[in-house]
Amino acid sequence: MTGHHGQPPREFAKALDPHFQYPFDQRAAFEFVQAMRGMFLSDIDFEHPCFADPRRFLNVSRQLSWWLAGVAVLADWIGSNQSHFPYRSQAQDLTAYWQTARQAASRALSDVGVLPVPARPAMAFEQLFPHIQHPSPLQAWASQVALPNGAQIHLLEDVTGSGKTEAAMMLTHRLMSEGLAEGFYMGLPTMATANAMYGRLSTFYACLFDGMASLSLANGQRDLVAAFAESVLQPGQTERDGHQLDDTATARCTAWLADHNKRALLAPAGAGTIDQALMAVLQGKHQSLRLLGLFRKVVIVDEVHACDAYMQGVLEQVLRAHASVGGSAILLSATLPQRMKQALLDAFAEGGGQLVPASSETRYPLVTSWSFAEPGRIDLLAMPTRADVRRTVDVRYLADIDEVVEGIRAALAEGRCVCWMRNTVAEALDAHARFAAELTPDRLMLFHARFSLGDRLDMEGRILQHFGPQSTPSLRQGRLVIATQVAEQSLDADWDLVVSDLAPIDRLIQRAGRLQRHRRSGAGERLADPSQPDGRARACLWVHGPRWQESPSATWVKDAFPKSAKVYPHHGQLWLTARLLQEGQLRMPEDARRLIEGVFGQDAELPASLMQNAVQVEGKAMSEASESQSNTIKLASGYQRGITDWWDDARTPSRLGEPSVDVVLACWEGGHLRPWAASRPEHAWAYSTVRVPQRLIAEAAEPEDEAALAAWRQAQSSLPDQGKWSILLALQASDFGWRGAALMKQGDRQIRRDWVYDPLSGLKPLSS
Repeated sequence: MTGHHGQPPREFAKALDPHFQYPFDQRAAFEFVQAMRGMFLSDIDFEHPCFADPRRFLNVSRQLSWWLAGVAVLADWIGSNQSHFPYRSQAQDLTAYWQTARQAASRALSDVGVLPVPARPAMAFEQLFPHIQHPSPLQAWASQVALPNGAQIHLLEDVTGSGKTEAAMMLTHRLMSEGLAEGFYMGLPTMATANAMYGRLSTFYACLFDGMASLSLANGQRDLVAAFAESVLQPGQTERDGHQLDDTATARCTAWLADHNKRALLAPAGAGTIDQALMAVLQGKHQSLRLLGLFRKVVIVDEVHACDAYMQGVLEQVLRAHASVGGSAILLSATLPQRMKQALLDAFAEGGGQLVPASSETRYPLVTSWSFAEPGRIDLLAMPTRADVRRTVDVRYLADIDEVVEGIRAALAEGRCVCWMRNTVAEALDAHARFAAELTPDRLMLFHARFSLGDRLDMEGRILQHFGPQSTPSLRQGRLVIATQVAEQSLDADWDLVVSDLAPIDRLIQRAGRLQRHRRSGAGERLADPSQPDGRARACLWVHGPRWQESPSATWVKDAFPKSAKVYPHHGQLWLTARLLQEGQLRMPEDARRLIEGVFGQDAELPASLMQNAVQVEGKAMSEASESQSNTIKLASGYQRGITDWWDDARTPSRLGEPSVDVVLACWEGGHLRPWAASRPEHAWAYSTVRVPQRLIAEAAEPEDEAALAAWRQAQSSLPDQGKWSILLALQASDFGWRGAALMKQGDRQIRRDWVYDPLSGLKPLSS
């Protein structure tokens, strides 16, 4: 209970003296605890068998303390809502107040909406997804497979477009209808994929519940559900208790719930980035509330192969914790290396003290299932592939960027639509500059992570309008999208030609999934009959990479792509990928397992020149995996602080790599600063936020004019975090667009640097 501020207390005092100045205070505290003991413990049967073995009871209590701490935080915050629990200035009999408080608590829980919503009885697949006339083999399996009792894990490996999401939701529905779960949280690798998934889930998630259940998105989608935070505590309401030396419960709750990423875990149904689930087991403030939010839910992780070594280590701890309290998990991937799959299965089994039988199954597509009900058995079922998602994609490997540009121009002139996926924002900006003078803004789109949240969502909407399932020839023809990795996963867009910078094979397979994704006529009309062949020219993925060499130099990647060399540091994997691409084709699903193991498998052989790089990168990956163990909670030790301190909530590292910071955009208007996204007044500051590497923007550049400085500080104080973890960037209209200044670090020096922001090109240094 003393961890209700979001982290375990620093120490437990052995005496009351340091906490109570006068003896009568100690007596009052003792009498209060005695009264609480009578009220809280009066209904407990201490003769129950669970108390028979004190050592086992202690161990189980330590483990469950992580979830109990979450209950304490939530109870503290709901109890601070003065509309339900007003402060009382007059003494009252405790027994009478207890009855009043229980009635108020019942009303508060109903209003807040954190209690489970009953699940609907089992429905057939066509009832859940009436728009799917013919379920895929994977979807049919999810509808019919016998589900064991208790915690279970399913890994679904299948090609892009096979309906893995619907299969996962069918399994989730069946688990809920059989009383094995009470909701779900789907974690995805990026904000863009989460936004796309939110749109897909929002059309049918309510069918899973027999009552009103909210679907919340953990990254700031335009349809955010604000009612939850507002029903817990009204903004600005305080306890009016000047004797509290720390933040009041109201202030803590309001700030925490103002971040929709966190609130989504408490909703019956949630979708968002995987980071929100990972933070449930990282040593950060309020981790216990996140962990509580996952309790009795099905944890679904899409594109699980996208996890790096650190994220995988943290995800393994999530699976251990979730399985230890009877939770189930479903992991989805088009491409999953064997050793990664085994590690995830092992972690889930370890949560219940069990072992998973080892498997070296190479068939694909494949469903892998395991449960605590039958720990000695692992089910491995090869899946047939639906004819309309079987595909052969030609590959054209190009080293000359001018050849790439001319090829894109030729495709656009033919009326085709094109997407060029680049590995970095800087390279995307360079590609955009090459076409900016020859294409109008309605025919050239730039999509990367350095947009304000609101503008990024708008750009996603534009892309789906022009290239999504309902797009028409007139919306598609002659248009070019230049994007970074944000476009490679779970974005239901379809281009006639996809050009990609060289990336590891799993990323290229994902990017190829956006190439002629929807069956269309030669003119670009969507074909209603799934058996009708695509009328466009044979699909061909263009890959722009370093000139192919059987015996590359140690700097093979860095010489040609200095920026990409940092994004994908294992240059041996890039060389192995490029070698496979020389075959000139990708056949799915036939080649899937061979391609993945050929790059990520333990038997993949590298040229001697790239071995030093490989050893360094793999050593770093081992170090990051070890760091994930250091940063995650230790379930067996109980909810207590270890030798390391806990991070503030905004600093909890769900991913390693380059440090980044939230930059909040504000515009000067009549001597005051308004949020960039002022047109979205409900959450304007959140929609005005851009995530930027800390090496580019380290600190704010405060205005020198006193009046401007006062206005800047006033705006900063109105931010959700009051500027503690974010940087307020003040923008002024200029000939270059909206222009502002911030400080970057170079060694020990701070350098002032000008930035410009445009809703069509994002945030970039003025010098570029």
